[in-house]
Amino acid sequence: MQKIIFGSEVKELDDDYVRESGISSFDLMERAAEAFCQWYSQHFDQLMSIAIFCGVGNNGGDGLAIARLLSNRGYNVQIYYMGNLERSSKDFRLNYELLPEEVPIAELHVHKVENLQAEVIIDAVFGVGINRPLGDGYLALMRWLNELKATKIAVDLPSGLPSDDILQGNAFQADYTVSFQFPKLSLMFPEHANHTGQLVVVDIGIPEAYFDRFGSKQFFIQKSDLLSRHKVFHRFSHKGDFGKVMLIGGSYGKIGSIRLSSASALRTGSGLVSCFLPRCGVDVLQVSLPEVMVESADNDLTLSRDGLQDLDRFDALGVGPGMGSGEEAISCLELVLREFNGPLALDADAINILAAHTHLLSLLGRNVILTPHLKEFERLVGVCKNHKERINKALKFCRDYQCYLILKGANSIITTPGGEQFFNSSGNQFMATAGAGDVLTGILTSFLGQGYSLENAAICGVYHHGLAGELASASKGRGTIATDIIDRIPETFRVVARRVI
Repeated sequence: MQKIIFGSEVKELDDDYVRESGISSFDLMERAAEAFCQWYSQHFDQLMSIAIFCGVGNNGGDGLAIARLLSNRGYNVQIYYMGNLERSSKDFRLNYELLPEEVPIAELHVHKVENLQAEVIIDAVFGVGINRPLGDGYLALMRWLNELKATKIAVDLPSGLPSDDILQGNAFQADYTVSFQFPKLSLMFPEHANHTGQLVVVDIGIPEAYFDRFGSKQFFIQKSDLLSRHKVFHRFSHKGDFGKVMLIGGSYGKIGSIRLSSASALRTGSGLVSCFLPRCGVDVLQVSLPEVMVESADNDLTLSRDGLQDLDRFDALGVGPGMGSGEEAISCLELVLREFNGPLALDADAINILAAHTHLLSLLGRNVILTPHLKEFERLVGVCKNHKERINKALKFCRDYQCYLILKGANSIITTPGGEQFFNSSGNQFMATAGAGDVLTGILTSFLGQGYSLENAAICGVYHHGLAGELASASKGRGTIATDIIDRIPETFRVVARRVI
């Protein structure tokens, strides 16, 4: 799995790889430029005019190499650079000398170009090396570029954005950021959404083994990581092998939440799915989802612990969607935490109950996955000033309570009791819809019931959930709803396996 390292370690990584592989730093830069151009040529018309803005360091060298390769592919490219050529990096100078004669290049003496004509702007001014806010000239350049009406693309990192920290000041605002080999941590902060745009990670051929010497415990989940984490079933497998799970939740007016979780557990492959809910939801579930077995609390309108018994007959439980946070629901959750010995997925109101009744936190452990969204998470740990603080508080929470936690959102973060953090790469903005979290609860519960470890269930769960959202939104766009996501779950297994299964 691809490790995420600090921006300050990138030069060491590159130097180690160049020294041990026998290639030159120029060759590695050429790989990066070629990977960028392959992505670009798949997404942008050849007739679109391009202006590339470069610094005189290695990020600028990337920009010059990109200009040369795009020009060779028939694109109309022009280059502007800012900085002292006499102080430029070695690979910048090599790429400068290799520019085709037909590619115009001009030095920026001021922060803007009069009458610039370009449909695409590529930012290659600064990369991971920047560790302070932009100076006056570069700040003015970024402000001007941000005002232009064009498609904007950042090379590796938007200029001015720190690689691992929260932005101070201003930076380039990209529609796309094409990051090399791994995403820099700051690209996954929601505070930087307007600067990062759509994140694209391209492989430049540095083997994962070269990352092992760095101490980071943060990783980037990609499709290629999934197949080895999935359990394999054969033609003699029966429904018991695929797990017997129960979803617990629902209240009057919120039966839909537990219905969505139950349906997604079925679509993820659970052999037997049961649902425990108030009596008012029995007919709803029996009619709308006949594949689910329904057990009910004695209470007509809200969840209660009455009737919730013999829990260890199930391989996994999912608790919380729509259950409310009244006394009966609190008692129900405490019963589950005290008496169930198998793996648990806790979401929604189960998390809100934990936040309000902190004595229950001591009942958590390595068999529990919590799945809060940002607000639910802050109810657990307190208000966070930024996403970096959330990441650190998630680490502390999981160490303190020895549980797993999925902080939901763009690039959902899985944190383990051992301090590992996995950032998801699947999903998109169209999944920001009611019930999408309930779908994830069902997926996680299903994988846990099928015998997946908590780490593998979390990694496979968030990736398949996001991928199902991508597939659903391809045709539905902003009209995507939670049931659309559920319908596409089976297809995600074919996409991951790249075959019919």
